[in-house]
Amino acid sequence: MTAILNPTTGRQLREVPDSTPAEVDAAFEAARAGLAEWKALAATERGAMLMRVADAMERRADEFARIESENMGMPLAGTRAMTLRAAGTFRYFGGYADKLGGETIPVAGPYHTYTRREPHGVVVAIVPWNAPLIFATKKMAPALAFGNACLLKPAQESPLTALLLGELLAEVGLPAGLARVLTGGRAVGEQLVGDPRADFVIFTGSHLGGKAVAAAAARNLTPVALELGGKSPQLVFADADLDAALDGVVAGIFGECGQMCIAGSRVLVDERIADRFVAELVERTRALRVGDPLQEGIQVGPQTTATQRDKTVAMIERARSEGAVVAAAAELPTDPELSGGYFVAPTLFTDVAPELEIAREEVFGPVLVAATFADEEEAVRLANDTPFGLSAGVWTTSAARAHRVAAAIDAGTIWLNTYAAISDLVPFGGIGLSGHGREGGSSAAQLYTRVKSVWTALTDGLPPGVAL
Repeated sequence: MTAILNPTTGRQLREVPDSTPAEVDAAFEAARAGLAEWKALAATERGAMLMRVADAMERRADEFARIESENMGMPLAGTRAMTLRAAGTFRYFGGYADKLGGETIPVAGPYHTYTRREPHGVVVAIVPWNAPLIFATKKMAPALAFGNACLLKPAQESPLTALLLGELLAEVGLPAGLARVLTGGRAVGEQLVGDPRADFVIFTGSHLGGKAVAAAAARNLTPVALELGGKSPQLVFADADLDAALDGVVAGIFGECGQMCIAGSRVLVDERIADRFVAELVERTRALRVGDPLQEGIQVGPQTTATQRDKTVAMIERARSEGAVVAAAAELPTDPELSGGYFVAPTLFTDVAPELEIAREEVFGPVLVAATFADEEEAVRLANDTPFGLSAGVWTTSAARAHRVAAAIDAGTIWLNTYAAISDLVPFGGIGLSGHGREGGSSAAQLYTRVKSVWTALTDGLPPGVAL
């Protein structure tokens, strides 16, 4: 059994059993059995069933949101928005289910040649403890829409909304065993990824976790997609709308307590406006309201786990000892009821040497590093000075510069004069230590299916040129 804790108070919410090796084995067998029934359904019928999942999630949005806030510490406004987005994911891929086709290819010779897109089979999906409902639906919805079974392992620390989703999927009538939530820690994940009955593995988490998953899957040559971490820059040019840029930078790093793979943890500011911009960042950082995410007006909740809280605090202290300057930090809550919570003060660093850990490694907490650049060339160079490549933001009123810089930055997603806009219609993923593979839109259709080529001879007898 695993005790599931409330990160706001440190107190136990409930206990969840860890899946046993026998249960994981049985889940693979049940998924295989459920696939036969699922494949027999027309794609339109599969889609209609996913639409019913979306309807059910919307009816229970308040329940999902509260459980998510209690389990991972995000303010209610954010978890409610995420629940509705998760429902929209099922609605979108439900509508996409019967719109996936192959192509006819005009090859030379007397042939009718075409391709089919077919499901992998059993998809193993492993998701992290931040925004667990969103990541669960991003995996399950397209996997099911395109004809796969899905075995989902949520993070050991935050499985509650995934378990509720599993119950809801059963209630709408999905074939038994087709979609299963398996709880537990590293051992459960290793068994799922290493099983030869896994036809495709998709993982969201740290780059270290991604390397371990890729190595385990490689033993069976199981195809893998990895959506990993980042050290994403936001570039603020002198001609930017500074109020909009400030809003985007603050939300981009302190939203979700910095626990986002796309967190804009590096802000690079044109040196001509740096003093003014950083001074305003200092004021906005200090003014952030940190506390119980279930209370109205709270902007930043706790870190989701004590381990992550300790890691973030340790990185802040190491940066201080190495000479980085804490320009601002928000106040922590003083309510005795929250004394056991995993709170970290949102922190802004300046005067950070580029080689320091805090400037190069993903923190996954509410920590922002500010630096300056002299011109566009230096801005791009600094933005690309990282082994990660997930996302970046660019703030400028020059359309030419915006698109020029977007082309020059090595990352999977670039936001121009906005930040952290996400849609299931749009491909998403990274390069380098941020992983490979793309979720969302037509990229998800390609990710969760494989291509089969079919050749048909249009002649009697063996076509010319084909002989022993």
